[in-house]
Amino acid sequence: MKRNYYGAIAALIAGVVLAGCASGPETNPAEIVDEPGFRIIEHKNSTLGGDIPDWTTLDEGALEADSRFEGQFVFRFEETGGNLQGVKAIADNMRAPSELARLISTRVEQVFAGAEVGDQDFVETYFENVVKTVSETEVNGFRKYGDFWVLKEYQNQDGSAGDREYAYYTLYTIDESIVDELVGRAIEGLEPETEEEVSARDRVRQVLEDEF
Repeated sequence: MKRNYYGAIAALIAGVVLAGCASGPETNPAEIVDEPGFRIIEHKNSTLGGDIPDWTTLDEGALEADSRFEGQFVFRFEETGGNLQGVKAIADNMRAPSELARLISTRVEQVFAGAEVGDQDFVETYFENVVKTVSETEVNGFRKYGDFWVLKEYQNQDGSAGDREYAYYTLYTIDESIVDELVGRAIEGLEPETEEEVSARDRVRQVLEDEF
């Protein structure tokens, strides 16, 4: 398969993802480790005396293994910059949809590879049909679990206060079942018109049943 079709799938999905906001359960405070060169002078919970949530310091693998996120795909993002609103816009409007698109594209690629659907040119045509189906689908169930920001102040070599920088963390989740359903609907999007299409779709359907 040619890789440009995988990229096309990701690009089209990114255009239709709707990232809804939902509040999640309370999280444990993070274990803050002092890092040389900067200190945290303010954060989202500073005014109310709250803690920094633990998910800001855990990687995606650790979060998906946590019981709070059982059966979900987890997307954790960190953006830094001098302007808080700017880093928020990048994280919320660009990173999250593109990462969901990448995930779904990978799942579709895995299904086609496992199905071994014959002729190379035909596979590419079939992929185009999948892209069309996905591009017309709204992705529901993509939830913003939480967001958090900290303001860092760096130290100059002489120990004096240096530049300040915001770090903005976001955590999104989506149920694995929603992703698998979307992949299945995309594969089944068009009625087969030839014997080759019937054969290919049957093989893909069998892989979906075995894997998902």
